[in-house]
Amino acid sequence: MSGAGTHRELREQLGFYALGLLPEEEVPRLRAHLDGCADCRAELAELAPLAPDLRRVDPERLPGPPAPPRELGERVLAAVREESVLREHRERREARRGRRRAVLVPVAAALLAAGTATGVTYGLTRPAPEPAPSVAVERLPLTVVAAQVRADSPAVVVPHTWGVEVTFVATGFEQGRTYRALVRTVDGSVRPAGEFLGVGAKELTCDMQASVLRADAVAFEVVDDAGGTVLALPLPRA
Repeated sequence: MSGAGTHRELREQLGFYALGLLPEEEVPRLRAHLDGCADCRAELAELAPLAPDLRRVDPERLPGPPAPPRELGERVLAAVREESVLREHRERREARRGRRRAVLVPVAAALLAAGTATGVTYGLTRPAPEPAPSVAVERLPLTVVAAQVRADSPAVVVPHTWGVEVTFVATGFEQGRTYRALVRTVDGSVRPAGEFLGVGAKELTCDMQASVLRADAVAFEVVDDAGGTVLALPLPRA
């Protein structure tokens, strides 16, 4: 199988992995692919917030016949998005909906087919959700390691139920150079938090996300393509 074919195959498994439905023997292969594929890591970070809602889907309450038509997955996704309590990210998810659809539509259809065949149901309807609780947003100073980079404002750290988000504004990232963000955890592991390209002297706003809970995160870093640390942000334990 070609490299492109392998990428497509593994990308199609991201939805099942986010839902915990990927067979155990397939997990190591997908994780190895995620380590080297920034696009799939970013896509998985987008899918993670939708996983809890997809698990609540009740196939018997969805429109359409028992044998789902191709467009049924689209209807399921629309219902999930309307119920999502992560309202602060809704506009961002809508803008990127086309890229996610290729992964989540077949997953939603597969869930419906499985529910119809086995009689397993998932609760789609529920009482109106309570207002989303306020989160403890932190504003922490960044430590600049690379001399040419400037970051005058503090970074904003937002804890989520699916992970942690770090937003910062800086200048001086070398034009066209690739930079990676990562989060270090209490157990010594390192989780990817996204990538970006430098734009030279222009101001750059970066919104980086990692699938690690804030309580488990101890540091946020930005490194260059040679592995050198450019920015560092200690994340104090609560």
